[in-house]
Amino acid sequence: MRRYLLVGAALAAVTVVAVVNNSAAGLVAAPPAPGQLAISTPVIVTGKIAKIEKDTVDASSPYPGAKDKQKYKIAVVKIDTGLAGADKMKEIKIGFIPPVKPDPKKPVRPIGRPGFQMPELKEGQTMLFYLAKHPTADFYIIPGLSFPVDITTDAGKKTLEEVKKVTTILADPMKGLKSDKAAVRGETAALVIMKYRSYPMFGGEVDQVAIGADESKLLLKALAEGEWKPARFGQTPNAFTAFNYLGLTEKDGWIPPKIVNIPGQPPPDFGAIYKDAFTNWLAGAGKDYKIKKIVPKAKAEK
Repeated sequence: MRRYLLVGAALAAVTVVAVVNNSAAGLVAAPPAPGQLAISTPVIVTGKIAKIEKDTVDASSPYPGAKDKQKYKIAVVKIDTGLAGADKMKEIKIGFIPPVKPDPKKPVRPIGRPGFQMPELKEGQTMLFYLAKHPTADFYIIPGLSFPVDITTDAGKKTLEEVKKVTTILADPMKGLKSDKAAVRGETAALVIMKYRSYPMFGGEVDQVAIGADESKLLLKALAEGEWKPARFGQTPNAFTAFNYLGLTEKDGWIPPKIVNIPGQPPPDFGAIYKDAFTNWLAGAGKDYKIKKIVPKAKAEK
């Protein structure tokens, strides 16, 4: 009987960035799930665009060490709700690069799918905004594929509820970690760990700093109680997703389980197998492991 041996955490089927085949533009990365954006985005607000400033602002591209300049238009947004990172802000300025107007004499094939192109902000729009502070300018920007969401639509309202759920948990994680429900503890731990293990929005050098032993034990114990199923694209990340963010190696005493797929029999339950392996690791080699938080590397003093 032939057997296929599948080894390694890479086969654990973590949340995958969907890739869409488009005949005109080739392969295009789809925007991250709302729950993922709610974890990794520094500033999240809802509000109405009160005006678009007439003059553009010259500022660098939003990447470490960038020297090229871009012309940004500025949208002034009256904040309705600050979901993350907005503190008591009532207004926020968002810089965006307006789409290039097509020249009928020089037709250019659009890049990406129409639905995935960064929209032009317009006065009067009421949106959910995922934002990050521009590294050098005095305004915020919409990073990557973190497109704003029209929350006047049914789909937008659904997205907003998912984002609110995640940001509420992250605003007071101890409440969830001390819940009497294992599912709540596991969900909270997954979100916090992924927050700690998320890289800076615009890249750059990073350090990995261990968090306190007590907090780490609390998070890892709760993680083992969470949902260990491969999350499909568009779903809020779960404990299985967060486990893969830890990046455990043999140096941490972690040995990935060997999974055998036998033809003619039901496929292995990757989540359950990895959950058992993680629980055993946590009781043994991982009992003193400390989660490492990813932080921007401190600039050397001149």
